[in-house]
Amino acid sequence: MRCFVEPSPAGGYFVRIRGEAAPVSRHDTEEEAEAAAAAYERGLAREDTVEHVLLADGSEVLIRAVRPDDKPLFVTGFSDLSPESVRTRFLASRPALNLQELAFFTEIDHVDHEAIGALDASSRKAVGVARYVRDSEHPHIAEAALTVADAWQGRGLGDKLLRRLRDRATAGGIRRFTALLFADNVAMLKLFGRLGEVTITSRDGSVIEIAVEL
Repeated sequence: MRCFVEPSPAGGYFVRIRGEAAPVSRHDTEEEAEAAAAAYERGLAREDTVEHVLLADGSEVLIRAVRPDDKPLFVTGFSDLSPESVRTRFLASRPALNLQELAFFTEIDHVDHEAIGALDASSRKAVGVARYVRDSEHPHIAEAALTVADAWQGRGLGDKLLRRLRDRATAGGIRRFTALLFADNVAMLKLFGRLGEVTITSRDGSVIEIAVEL
């Protein structure tokens, strides 16, 4: 995976990844963009604070906290998701993550907003991420979400990510997760059910909101 810089049609400069249509970030000057591209390359090579986890089928993943320089991993990871996986995660179809979403998903404080990602130990490609965002008005509650790459679904990765997210949340005083899901998303309901008691708190057509007591 290689990052490169190119001018933005609207002004400024994009950092892009070869082979990907969506940009990783936008910067006002070419120097800032070159520095960001170099930081992304360094970040992709780092392995600090990584947990090596063996799944039931013998495959190995690297689990660690998400960092700002993970934006390239989010771009390539999103492009590897099937349209159905995208729809299930975001409750709607979308072609790519925009620059604001990439910043939101990676530039986090690990207290009120936590995200834990998994990489394929062999390829170092992103294969899953679990996150929570604390409710500012009710600090003991946080909205949680999980994404697992299609090829890694059904292998126990989602359970491992959610349990680590739960541990981080409870250590920070969070006692309840909420989540928005399609009502027929049985797999996610089962995963949340392993964390605690699940209650459906509202329904809007095919979408339900659940609460999970941790």
